[in-house]
Parts: sequence; structure tokens; C-alpha cells
Amino acid sequence: MVRWKAIYAFGKVVAEIAEVEPERARIVIRRLMWMLNEESGSMPWGVPEGFAEALYNSPLLRNEYRWIFVSYIWEDSGNFLEFPPAQRGVVWGIGRLAEKFSPMLWETRAPYHLKKLLEKTSDPAVAFLGVWAFSRIKHFPEDFPYPQKLLHGILSRLLQENFSYLMFDGKEICIKTAKELAKEVNLNYI
Repeated sequence: MVRWKAIYAFGKVVAEIAEVEPERARIVIRRLMWMLNEESGSMPWGVPEGFAEALYNSPLLRNEYRWIFVSYIWEDSGNFLEFPPAQRGVVWGIGRLAEKFSPMLWETRAPYHLKKLLEKTSDPAVAFLGVWAFSRIKHFPEDFPYPQKLLHGILSRLLQENFSYLMFDGKEICIKTAKELAKEVNLNYI
């Protein structure tokens, strides 16, 4: 709970800094980028989520850093995060950004990269958050139909495991179960 509250507050504070002193906010974002770099030697607990919240709350930062944020799940980008706990944060961030900024996600090709990640991941939390993220993305183009079969397979596995995840869903911090997610996604499980 404390972690998610800190992530939420971090995004608000960095956005406020960006309004007053844009360069100071850029320094904060570059620090996050360094922490996500393997060479930094750090474990980025909460870093991708904080990065996403800053982008969610700041038009300036969203405009400047959206491509970099998506590059963390883009396998050929050079920034791809191989560590599943770090991937979870980026995938959650894509879902969070999809609440208001789906066109931006299509521009950065985030849904394409998210689909590829979900096809390969063995991490149940990445899979769970990926289904959640896809449930929030809007305006699917004809060349990218909603990946219902993929999401159906993931949800089937998660339901068998009775999987749940503590997360901020854009409204509240809650434990969301696979059963609740299946209802939200409306893939006729219940």
C-alpha cells in the first residue's frame, strides 16, 4: 500500500515540478532512466511505475519521454528490460496511460510490443497486468485486432492459479483477482 501511494504521489510531484521548472523534472526522469539501465547496478523497484505516473500527470514529460518508456518492453530497442519485476511496472504503466492516452500508445506502438511480451512471458504478474492493460487500450486499428485469443489463454491460466495482484487500478489501491479481471475484460468466463 505504501509503495503504491508513493508511486501516485511521485507522479503528481514530478508533474508539478515540470510545470514550474521543466529542466529539473527532466533531471528526475533521466535519473529514473539511469536506474532502469543495467549498468546502474540498481534494482528498480517502483521506478517504471513512478516513471509512468509522471508521464500520466505531465503533458510535457509525456511528450518528451513516451517513446523511451515504451522502449523498455520493446525487445529490439536496446532498452528492453529482461527482469520480470521491472517489466511489470512498464506493463502497468501502459495500462495506466491507456486510461487517457490510447492514441499516444498506438503512436509509440506500445500495444504491438505488449502483445509480443505477453506471447513470451512466463511471469504470471506480467501476464495479469498485460491483460489489464489491454482492457484499457481503446481504438484498435484494423491491422491490430483485439488479441482476444491470447488474453483468453492467459486468463484461463490465471484463473486456474487463482491469481491476484495488489495494484493501483487508476481509482484505488486494491487486490484484484483474476476472476475480477475476467469480468472487466468481458471474455465470458463467469
